Amino acid sequence: MNVRLHRIHRFPLALATASALLAGGGSAQAADEEASAAQGLAPCVDALRKRLPEAPDVSPRSFEQYTRTAQDLRPVIEAATASQPEFQIPIWDYLARRVDAERIADGRALLASQAAALAAIAQRHGVDAATNVAVFGIETDYGRVQGRYPVVDATLSRACLNLDSAERRRNFFAALWLLQEGHVVPETFLGSWAGAFGQTQFMPATFKAYMDSATEGARRVDIVGSTPDALATTARFLAALGWRSGLPWGVEVKLPNAALERFNAQESGHRCLERGQPQGQCRTLAQWAADGVRRVDGGPLLGEGGAPGWEAELRTALLMPAGAEGPAWLVTPNYQAIWRYNRADSYGLAIGLLSDALRGAPPPRQPWPTDDPLLSRRDLKELQALLRARGHCEVQPDGRDGPRTTAAIRAEEMRLALPDTGRSGGRILARLRAEAPAAKEGASSCAGGEAAALPAAAVPAAVQASEAEVRR
Repeated sequence: MNVRLHRIHRFPLALATASALLAGGGSAQAADEEASAAQGLAPCVDALRKRLPEAPDVSPRSFEQYTRTAQDLRPVIEAATASQPEFQIPIWDYLARRVDAERIADGRALLASQAAALAAIAQRHGVDAATNVAVFGIETDYGRVQGRYPVVDATLSRACLNLDSAERRRNFFAALWLLQEGHVVPETFLGSWAGAFGQTQFMPATFKAYMDSATEGARRVDIVGSTPDALATTARFLAALGWRSGLPWGVEVKLPNAALERFNAQESGHRCLERGQPQGQCRTLAQWAADGVRRVDGGPLLGEGGAPGWEAELRTALLMPAGAEGPAWLVTPNYQAIWRYNRADSYGLAIGLLSDALRGAPPPRQPWPTDDPLLSRRDLKELQALLRARGHCEVQPDGRDGPRTTAAIRAEEMRLALPDTGRSGGRILARLRAEAPAAKEGASSCAGGEAAALPAAAVPAAVQASEAEVRR
C-alpha cells in the first residue's frame, strides 16, 4: 500500500462543548454532527463495548486498557483507501518498482539465509520457498516497511467507519486479544493504515486464525520480529486459500487471434479458479490448446515434463491486465490463492513474477504498452544523482519518488522542452545521461555549497514534505 503521512486526529472532549456552543446559529442537526465529530471515537467505543460478547476471549479489562488512549485514524483511512497504488497506477509502473533487481537480489539472499526454515515450511504446508519469499518481498520489502500506525487504533477507527461490518469488528477484537495474550507488545504492534501488521502484513483476525511458529511447540508466534514465524504463517494461510504444491501460478501465452480476448478475466473475473465455483470465464488447458493458444515461446501448452497438476483438465483463466497490447497469462488456482491475499491483479502478478525471478526465470517476453517505462529503484537513484548534478540539491538519491524528485523532474522537463509529467521514467533519464558531462562541468556541486533553487513555478507546496514520507 502506498501510504503518505497524515496528521493523526485526536479530539478532546472539551472541544465537543465548544462546537455545540459555536453552532448556535445553525440547525440542531448540524450542532449534533459537530458534537459527534468532536467526541472522536468515544461514541463508537461505547457501541463496541456493548458488542464485546461477540469476542468472549477478550476481557473487559483488556478492552478498557487498550482503547483508553486510542487515536482517531479515520481521516487517514479514508484518504488512503482512495489512493491505493494497486488500483491507481498502471500495472507496469506498479511492477517496475516491486519486481526490480534490488528486490530480486535481496530475495535470493533470503532464500540462502533462511534455507533450512523455508524447506521445513514447504514440507509442512506445500508452499515453495520462492513464492513464500516473494510475498515477504512485496508486502514489506523483506521487513523494511511494516507500517507506522498502532494496530489497535487502525482497526478501531476502521470499525468505526462501518460498525455493521462483522469483519472489521473481528479484526479490532482480535487486535485486543493478541495484546492480551502476549503475541504482540504495544511498542511494536504497528502496521498499515488498514491494520495489517508484521513482516508479511496480516490482519489481526487472519493472523489469529492461521498463526504458525517455525519452532514446534512455541507458545508465542512472532511475525513482527521473527522471519521464520512470518514465513510459516504466510505458507499456512496460502495453503488454506487453496495453494496446490508444485503447480505454477501461471504461464505466459500467445493467443492465435483476437477472438479469445473475450475471455480476459481480471480481478474478481477469475474467481472461477476457486474450488466449487461455476466455470465462468475459466476453461481447461485442453480447451485453450484446442483453440491454438501456445506458450509465449511458441511451445505447446501441454506436453511431457510439465509441472505436477499441469494437465489437460486443469481449470485456468486468461489474464491480460493491459489488454491486447500487453502480455497475457493463463493463471491457475495458485494465482487465485495469491490474489486473495490482497485482492488485486497488480499485487498477484508482482508476487508471481518475483517468485519466477527468484527461480531464475526471465521477465515477461511481451513488453508492456508504454514508451516511457518507470525506472527501477536502482535507476531512480541514478536519475536523482543526475538531478543533483544539475543543481537540484534538495533531491536525495534514495530510490524513492517524492514531491522533491517530482518537482526537480518537472523543472528539467521545462528546461528541455519536454511534456510536463514529473514522471521518473526512462525518457528523462536518457536525456540527463546524455547531458551528464556538461552538467559536471557547468553546474555547481551540491556537496560544496548552497543548493541551487528550483524555478518557483516548478515547486509545488507539497515539496515541504520529506521524501521519506512517501513509502510503498
